[in-house]
Amino acid sequence: MDGFTRQETLALTQITSSRLAYLDRTSVVVPKKYGNSKKPTVIYTWEQLLEIRTIANLRKQISLQMVRKLVSFLDEHGLDITLHDKHLVATPNEVFLVMPDWSDMPQVMKVADRDGEGLGQLVLLVLPPLKTVIQEIWNAAANSTLVDFESFKQRAKSAPAQAG
Repeated sequence: MDGFTRQETLALTQITSSRLAYLDRTSVVVPKKYGNSKKPTVIYTWEQLLEIRTIANLRKQISLQMVRKLVSFLDEHGLDITLHDKHLVATPNEVFLVMPDWSDMPQVMKVADRDGEGLGQLVLLVLPPLKTVIQEIWNAAANSTLVDFESFKQRAKSAPAQAG
């Protein structure tokens, strides 16, 4: 088996079963399904594990509906829909994508206008780097009673970063 079962995915990403079902139902993260259509075998790829874990981190700041809209926007505009390498700015009602060519953007922004309209704090969401997401999944695998760690090591597409 090349991927991860639903139970392994739950253990490795540390999200709830209902949250995982929501991501599938709303087409944010759709696993491969095999066998019986009423109760299929569900398999997630390594890349999907990274996305699910990234979404869990993102959810600390914005709603799942906003995540879904963000993924939809990226898809509709022909952009890579993976979130683990994106930089985002959020207000209570909006999410802004910071394009990669804005590398000199300050870490903290304060926004105001002359008329006092549209004032609000922008929060730069700094998602954990991919190596941190990978390490979180490896830690979950190592500590899981459900996941066979030796089998996991064979199926994981990325190894955790070595301490320098």
